Amino acid sequence: MSFASRPVQLPRLLSLLPRDGVNAVVYETRWAEMGIPVPTYSASKASAPPTSRWEIKKVRLDLSGPKPMGRAWGVFYWKGKRMTPDDVEYERVKGGLKYMWQSVLPPPRLVHEVRLGSKASPALDPTAPATPSS
Repeated sequence: MSFASRPVQLPRLLSLLPRDGVNAVVYETRWAEMGIPVPTYSASKASAPPTSRWEIKKVRLDLSGPKPMGRAWGVFYWKGKRMTPDDVEYERVKGGLKYMWQSVLPPPRLVHEVRLGSKASPALDPTAPATPSS
């Protein structure tokens, strides 16, 4: 299973990232499903096409309940163009609970969850070497 198939709500995603997701690059999974270019871990910045993304600048999470809740603020880019007004440093990210989200770098805790799941099925571990077919 790839990390791309493990989208989560934004507060949970940010809670799994280092520093609660500050400075993370995230995007709504529905953008990729619609064919809108989103950032990838493997794409080099020089050759990558303009992407749609949020660059997270501020996070306020509440982890006291059964599910992480909270708000995030950042700079929004649509197909490479900054959409956050130039006169503001950042704006509130909308749709954090309504849509599913992914980060460019997989959250370390999510990687751990996938690896634990791979003990039952090696096909779930994206880092496992491919086994030759007989």
